[in-house]
Amino acid sequence: MEAFANGRGVRTIWSNDVGRLHHDGTSVVVTALVMEDRSLPVRRVRGVRVDLSRVRFWSVHTRDHIYLDKEATERTRAALEEIADAGDHSTAGRGRVGAREFWPLYNWPWNKYHELNAQICGDSKTSALVLFARGKRESFQFPDESPVAFAGILASAMDQVKRH
Repeated sequence: MEAFANGRGVRTIWSNDVGRLHHDGTSVVVTALVMEDRSLPVRRVRGVRVDLSRVRFWSVHTRDHIYLDKEATERTRAALEEIADAGDHSTAGRGRVGAREFWPLYNWPWNKYHELNAQICGDSKTSALVLFARGKRESFQFPDESPVAFAGILASAMDQVKRH
């Protein structure tokens, strides 16, 4: 979807910010969108854009924009719920909990794309939802945020996309 979004002549014909998380200069905004390429034949693509940003040290910005189609959004949503379930069943200090869909060493077909990865980092007292783009070093932390809540934002975005 990212290749389509960055194509010549592609424009967004509908978008809606569905949800956002903020913490200490770090934010994620999830936008449902429909894009169109008017070259012949006309093509429309529906999906989700995830905008990650962090402001540090008086306006040094780290930003990333990740586009997810229906399949990638569903895969990410399910993986977030898997992470939450694994975290709920952990009795010891957990360190980091992720999902197999995000593991970079597996030969998943989607590992070659710029997609969203997530994990929970923390111990038995505190935890943070950590979001990052596949293949990038920068991470965006959201303490005490639930992966299930973020999965709900993604599901809501796809529900809106289906109606447009």
